Amino acid sequence: MDDIEMARPKGLLIPFDKFVILDILPPEQYKNVLTKMRQYVEHGKEPEGLEDLEKMAFESLRSSMDTNIETYRRSILANRKNGRKGGRPRKATETDGIAEEPTETHGFSEKPTKTDGGLKYKVQSTTDTKVSDSSSAEALPPTPKSRFSPPDVETVKSYFAEKGGTEAQAIRFHAYYESNGWKVGRNPMKNWKAAASGWISRDREQQPNKPAPGNTSRSAADVYADIFKGVI
Repeated sequence: MDDIEMARPKGLLIPFDKFVILDILPPEQYKNVLTKMRQYVEHGKEPEGLEDLEKMAFESLRSSMDTNIETYRRSILANRKNGRKGGRPRKATETDGIAEEPTETHGFSEKPTKTDGGLKYKVQSTTDTKVSDSSSAEALPPTPKSRFSPPDVETVKSYFAEKGGTEAQAIRFHAYYESNGWKVGRNPMKNWKAAASGWISRDREQQPNKPAPGNTSRSAADVYADIFKGVI
């Protein structure tokens, strides 16, 4: 096997927005999950003996750890390719990019031409260099499509509140799609707000009877445990 495939990062990178999942864990479980994450990134060891809540947190962060590993391997491969090409490119010399002789200027000619009517200056016509609007439009590169950027949990909470959803729904929605790499089926997500609206509608259809007032509080652990029912 290629040694690049065996290469492992020198550290564990955890994006700040992922701590919303880790912060719900008690101190001992928090420490245990971090230890399992380190073993996975450093040695490729799959976690064993995790409790349900710990397993939920680990799986939610698996895609980030895999990206960490893959980025490190790509950097090794890029450095090897650069080494085979001879290292850094040579420094530009003082004359690089500078024409040896100045090109002819546009506008008035420096030297007057002599005619029967006296001295006159040549004026270059600008009609030859005028570019039509249609030609310049054709030369413009196509506008790149905007790339999907996953929202953070606070943005999702705000959108759910705007659409009449609850904070618990927002947390479940964010954690679910965070754990599967923001995909709808096998395809990358393009519009998370549309998916969020559908999520709210399905919850209303599946739960026609709302809980009685005063009995709506739930612990964070209960909310996250519901997120991964049937997912892990």
